[in-house]
Amino acid sequence: MYSPTFSRTDRSLCYITTSKLLCCLHHLFVGNLGLPASIYALEFDDEALTLVKTRNITADSSHAWIAFDHKKQNVYGASLSAKRISSYSVHPNATLRLDASLNATGACFNQTSAFVLPSSHPPYFAYTGSWAGPNGCGMAISTHANGTLSNVTQSWKYVNTSAIHGLAFGPEDKLLYSADLSADKIWTHAVGNDGTVSLVDRLDLPKAGMHPRHLAAHPDGKYLYVLMEHENTLVEYGLDQETGAPVEELETYSLLPEGKNSSGYWSAEVMLSHSNRLLWTSARANRDTDYVGYISCFSLRDDGKIKELLFIEPTTTTGGIANQVSPAPFSDEWMALSDFPRGYVEIWQLRNLRGEEAVTAGPVAKVEIGDGGCCANSIWYD
Repeated sequence: MYSPTFSRTDRSLCYITTSKLLCCLHHLFVGNLGLPASIYALEFDDEALTLVKTRNITADSSHAWIAFDHKKQNVYGASLSAKRISSYSVHPNATLRLDASLNATGACFNQTSAFVLPSSHPPYFAYTGSWAGPNGCGMAISTHANGTLSNVTQSWKYVNTSAIHGLAFGPEDKLLYSADLSADKIWTHAVGNDGTVSLVDRLDLPKAGMHPRHLAAHPDGKYLYVLMEHENTLVEYGLDQETGAPVEELETYSLLPEGKNSSGYWSAEVMLSHSNRLLWTSARANRDTDYVGYISCFSLRDDGKIKELLFIEPTTTTGGIANQVSPAPFSDEWMALSDFPRGYVEIWQLRNLRGEEAVTAGPVAKVEIGDGGCCANSIWYD
């Protein structure tokens, strides 16, 4: 049975009076995939189980992906509509200020992006890959001392058919993995001490149309998990212990309940939990029918090897274009799920973590944001 690593002392903000503990609050930001160009500040009360919108922030553009820098003092945004990467600083009362907007340049000139990945190690570069292709490319972006994006230090090409949808770091951010959805490849680059990258390996998937969308690497450096959008599967790869490149397909797991027709779905996301003991994934229905999406959760051994599938739970709606999962960075108990175009964010709670019964999960709080453009991914501030 999985043993959780969360504590009620992990609260982000606890307001105390002389008489009692009032509430414990956590704050998030969520971007818009479509118009209007907005980022919303959210507040989750894990005692009352409420999720509310506290601020509507005008953004530089609609952001398919947002991410914090290593100090959570800045938010970076990638866009499918604007050919640039945006940089915001975080200020009190859940406000963001646009400080820089860097045009895609070099090998990525005139390209948009679906993902941005900031490093938590010096020199604290941010990395991005172009989507929707063709002529996929990547950029390494330097930062100022305060975390604001500075300039595109390096850009590189993949292949003519490439389009990069997801990125992930290996241990200590020394390796950069790229999910090349259109070309059905997984790329491994080494990250140098100066933040620039060099090609290590290119893995061609065994058949066309698998469409690797997103990926995650266990910090122990032995396993890479790749979500195949079209196949609706999660593939676990063993990594070469010298180069860090994926070399062996170890296991493949369906992300749909038994009997479901894979043609009605396209899987979206894979994310490690706070403790690196759980792996979350999501699948979306690819048409707005009575289909729903699905959330899966896997337990992992200490070294990252997948131990078992804990559950596959249906989502509230189809999942549409998003179904982005965002595990809380302070506890294995909570996960945020966003939906586009239905326009909402839910907080999911894991259940029976310490019990003898089967581990399950489900939504416990929800906020509707019906502006027509919400919601892309969400990120936990505290």
